[in-house]
Amino acid sequence: MSLELAKLIHTAYKNRDVIKKIVKWFLIAGAAAALFVYIIIATVFTVIQGIGKVSDNSVNPNLASFVEFQSFSYKTIDGETWYDFKHPYYFPTLGVLTQGVLLDFAKVGQKHIAWDIADSPNRTTEVRAFADGEVVAVNDNILIHTTRRWKFCANESGVCWYVVAETADVQYGCGYEIFIQHADSLTTQYCHLASEPALKVGDKVTGGQVIGYQGSTGWATGKHLHFALWRDNEPIDPSYAFSQTSLSDWQQ
Repeated sequence: MSLELAKLIHTAYKNRDVIKKIVKWFLIAGAAAALFVYIIIATVFTVIQGIGKVSDNSVNPNLASFVEFQSFSYKTIDGETWYDFKHPYYFPTLGVLTQGVLLDFAKVGQKHIAWDIADSPNRTTEVRAFADGEVVAVNDNILIHTTRRWKFCANESGVCWYVVAETADVQYGCGYEIFIQHADSLTTQYCHLASEPALKVGDKVTGGQVIGYQGSTGWATGKHLHFALWRDNEPIDPSYAFSQTSLSDWQQ
C-alpha cells in the first residue's frame, strides 16, 4: 500500500463522523429530489385528464351501437362490502380508454377515480345514460374571464381557491356535467360534455338515452368523457361494471 493511500485512509478514519453526516445529508437530499420529481409527475397525471391519443382519421362503422349489460357486483374503492346492481345498463360512450382509475397518486392533487373515454375529434360522439334513473344535478363548472385562481392544499378536494386582481380565461373541473341517480343508491357522473345539457334536475332518463356529446369543456386536454360511478358519495371503479370488456370492442 502506498504512503499516499495510507494517509488518505487515515484521514478518512479520523473524519469518519463528518463523512457520515455528509453521506446522510446527501441521501436525504437525493430522496427529497426524487420526491419532488414524483410530485411533479403525479400532479400532471392526476390533474390533467384525457392524455391518451385518438386518431383523427379512425373509422368505426358501428359507432351507433351500444351494448346492453344486465348486472354486476361491485364495492366502493375504499370499502369492503360487495353490492349487486341487477338492472340493465349500457356503456356510456364510444371511443378509446385514455385514462383509468389512478389511486397511487391519491395524496397528490386529486385522485382520478373514473374512466376517460375519448373518440376522434372529427366526430360527434354521443354520451348515453348508464341506466334508468333521475337527473339529480346539472353543472357547468366553467369559469371564463374570472379573477379566481386555484392552488393545491390539504383540504378534502386537494384544491383551494383565491382571488386576484386581473381576470384571465380559466376553465376548471368537469365543465358541463350531469349526475344521474339510479337504483340501489348508484349514481353516475358525466363530465366535459360539449354543450350545456338539455336535461334538468328531476328529469327521468332511460338506460341508453342520449344525454349529451363528448366535449372538452372544463379542465381537459381534448375531447373525451370523464365517466364516474358512485354509491352514497363513495367512488366505484368502473371496471366492475365493464369487466366483460377491455374496450377492445370500441377501440379505433
